[in-house]
Amino acid sequence: MALSIDFSFVRSRKVIALAEYWRMKCNGGTWPTRGDLAPTDLKELLPNIVLSEVTRSPLQVYYRLVGTRVAEMSRLDFTGRWLHDMSPASVDPGIWHKGYQMLVESGQPVFGRTGIPIAEGSEIMLEEEFGLFPLELGVSDRFQCVAVEDYGDAQHIDPELLRAMQPR
Repeated sequence: MALSIDFSFVRSRKVIALAEYWRMKCNGGTWPTRGDLAPTDLKELLPNIVLSEVTRSPLQVYYRLVGTRVAEMSRLDFTGRWLHDMSPASVDPGIWHKGYQMLVESGQPVFGRTGIPIAEGSEIMLEEEFGLFPLELGVSDRFQCVAVEDYGDAQHIDPELLRAMQPR
């Protein structure tokens, strides 16, 4: 659907909250590390958080931790899996690869929006907004990423009705 490195693109309060926190943790323009993030500071966001490790070339994304709300809405806990081994449920499954590629190329947070079909084959979509934020790992070929996914007013939607993420 849409990707941007422009913060004005963001509408989600969850994405704004993580963006502000990430910026606060940046030290003199350098990315924070995973150790700089305190789960107690992110308590409200934890169910919507995804931690991943990104290899720059070739681009590969390994999911280290998937929050409970993300797993529920994806209908799959993809902790311990690779992005290239997954078929995301969104209408543009390639948006995740494109988002991480943009993160690698720009070195800046990436913001995105996509839709998840309410049911298989449905044209009615649940809008998902997300932010990808790089974390320093101390090696040149890899870095980590903290992401937040926001499903808006999804409390009225049974996640079992959504298209499920699938292993390939």
